[in-house]
Amino acid sequence: MQPYSHSSTDTNGVQTGSKLLVHHLEQVSGIALTNFSARTRFGDDGIYPDFLKTVCWLHDFGKATEWFQKYLLGERIPNAMLKNHASLGAHTAWNLLQKKPKPALLAYFIIRLHHSNLMNFEKVLWPDSYISNKRSIQAIHAQQVQKLMNTGIFTQGLGAETQLDTSFAEPKKLHLAYKQHLKGKTDARDYFLINYLFSLLTEADKLDASDTPVYAQVSIAADSVDLRPGFGKPHYPNKPLSEFSQNELRNYVRAHVVANLSRADILQKRIFTLAAPTGIGKTMTALDFALKLRSRIETEEGYFCQIIYGLPFINIIEQALREYEQTLPAGQILAHYQYADLFGQSKPDTAKDFDTEKGYHQTKMAWDTWQSDVVITSFVQLFETLIGNRNRLLKKFRHFADAILIIDEVQTLAIEKLPLIGAALYYAAKCLNTRVIIMTATQPKLFELMARELPVHIEEEACQPLNLLENDNAVFACFNRTCIIPHISEKFTTEGFIRFFSETWQPDKSCLIVVNKVSRSIEIFSQLSELLEDTGCRLFYLSTNITPYERQQRVLQIKESLKSETCILVSTQVVEAGVDLDFDMGMRDLGPVDSIVQVAGRINRENSRDRLGAPLYVGDLGDCHKIYGSATYYQAQLALGSKPIPESGYKQLVERYFEAVTDTKRADFLFAREIFGAMEQLRYAHPDSGDSPAERTVADFRIIEGAENAVSVFIELPDDYAGSEARNAFQQLLNGSLSRAEFETHHKKTFNQRIVAVPDYLPGIRELNQPENRLTDDILWVQPDVAQFYYSPETGFIRSASDEGLMML
Repeated sequence: MQPYSHSSTDTNGVQTGSKLLVHHLEQVSGIALTNFSARTRFGDDGIYPDFLKTVCWLHDFGKATEWFQKYLLGERIPNAMLKNHASLGAHTAWNLLQKKPKPALLAYFIIRLHHSNLMNFEKVLWPDSYISNKRSIQAIHAQQVQKLMNTGIFTQGLGAETQLDTSFAEPKKLHLAYKQHLKGKTDARDYFLINYLFSLLTEADKLDASDTPVYAQVSIAADSVDLRPGFGKPHYPNKPLSEFSQNELRNYVRAHVVANLSRADILQKRIFTLAAPTGIGKTMTALDFALKLRSRIETEEGYFCQIIYGLPFINIIEQALREYEQTLPAGQILAHYQYADLFGQSKPDTAKDFDTEKGYHQTKMAWDTWQSDVVITSFVQLFETLIGNRNRLLKKFRHFADAILIIDEVQTLAIEKLPLIGAALYYAAKCLNTRVIIMTATQPKLFELMARELPVHIEEEACQPLNLLENDNAVFACFNRTCIIPHISEKFTTEGFIRFFSETWQPDKSCLIVVNKVSRSIEIFSQLSELLEDTGCRLFYLSTNITPYERQQRVLQIKESLKSETCILVSTQVVEAGVDLDFDMGMRDLGPVDSIVQVAGRINRENSRDRLGAPLYVGDLGDCHKIYGSATYYQAQLALGSKPIPESGYKQLVERYFEAVTDTKRADFLFAREIFGAMEQLRYAHPDSGDSPAERTVADFRIIEGAENAVSVFIELPDDYAGSEARNAFQQLLNGSLSRAEFETHHKKTFNQRIVAVPDYLPGIRELNQPENRLTDDILWVQPDVAQFYYSPETGFIRSASDEGLMML
């Protein structure tokens, strides 16, 4: 009898084998080896294609037991542990490879955990539970070996001469090998090696299990940006930069960035930086450079590079997606973020029948594993894959190999994490042959901080960052769109701020107001509503206190309003990075200097000559130190001073600020050092018991902190029929009357876009936290008949004036 790897249920409810194990192993091995890049480098003997083949053929070795086959076909077995198949394959791989201890240990580790999250290497080899359960663990192993069937399928893949030893590898022996060959000898290259091999296996395993086609990358026209209507090849006049128009400066920047491709050493370079003012067209400039670089690599080195574009916030991800969709052919872009419409962006060669369970799983698997030429994704997905241990994320890790990785708005990352982010990007370039483009209007010193705070120094010439715009200072100096005017000698109350606004604002000027806290923004909006009631000025509000759906609609409304009427927007930091809005003037609560500069980028964005020097007033509402800490508060005050700062001085202003705020006396980089140390020591995650939780692991890394203090609330407004339909579908999903495929295909995006995250201490949350208002343990429900008591159509979830806690972007 040929064993199966997977089963399915027929129309009569009977489980039958659906895929032969030998065919599954052939496919997994074939996919993983095809995806393996020979251009990766991990500082060792490079035996990994053969190693990978062994791991792929043995990862499901335990499925060839009669116990697993009975379980697969729905028959009862005497002990549920008998169906566990990863352990038997791990022991067999160790026995086969143990003459080379390091590969043998890696094979054991990867196979043992291929259905789990990665755990501390040492504890996987010798778990704390082994001593107390030694006899039962060994007995299960013996029973599995006794019921092995047709092991010839494995030698069919590994070679007829292969002798498979299924004996139990004692943890003591494994741990001894670990102490002799790995403990204290690993570094970040080993972390990247393990995650890469683990990703190759788990992605291939899940793609074949779901019968998801592997996307074959294709050529993309190098001149796609040039051919886009309204762009063309970037030409600019022969005159002083100071006389250039905004569009001429955009062309100048794009032309100079793309000109780097003529360098003789450009294909050897791995890390690039691009610092340029806001509104200069960095999104299209970086894409133009990446496409032309990709084309050269395809022509001269013979392989395709996947382009991966990472951004911090959903609103600018969707904005960038629209730009990419207007530039690239349909079907070559995949958007991977929380609210992405994955069923509206399927590839021509993936499943089309989304309404079937199989079609749904194939589409979702293709989305989850980045099956595309170009991927646009969030910082959460990108960095928590690059620095992480979670199985569901690590499927994508192998896609960093040979990729062109564009990181935008990097200044939005927490300062204390910058050395770690720099190290991760450097090792991706060094080990995975990743080309990294880091761009921002306010470039933080990513690699300088890495070298100062971590035992990491860039030695390779290929990884020395190449500035794609060498004369960026001259470009910055051309701009006089805005002027930062500090008013921070005294603190404002909300009432004092409103008085300052009244004295400063001109009724014919649109104005952007950005503050640090949701509660403060609501106070200001409320008082401005009264002040502006009879002025004809249109007042808007924007923060994460309103639903994502409403935020999206409101940004579009604001853009239209700015074209024809005077409007004022009160917002939190959600508007800072990448949002394409253009106001006449602005006001910003004191905060990080780079954030203040980002707000300036939403004022006179198009460099209108009649608005040159448009003011951005900076006041102090007393919230900066509560949100960003005392060091940021002090250094921002010091950097801004009391005199107006023209836009031509913004770059130097931000550089001075970063130099001061990252001083070791003021910034705490312990977190970065601890997580990097965990990566070097393969300390992925503590088991449920044993290790001291005080010792940080890779699993402790998160891009966004503080989410554990927030509660998800589904907002169902009385006239929101789409929201009601999505909520009803979600409840049907929970009670089993609607399939997950149906829900995620037709309702998930709508459902998610009605959820807000609010602090758990608000009075409204305590009132809502009743059984009838819970959709799940994690999601509360504002029902339409009481929505007016909990949710304001203008400012979102209703809060008390004493909200002093969590900053919600």
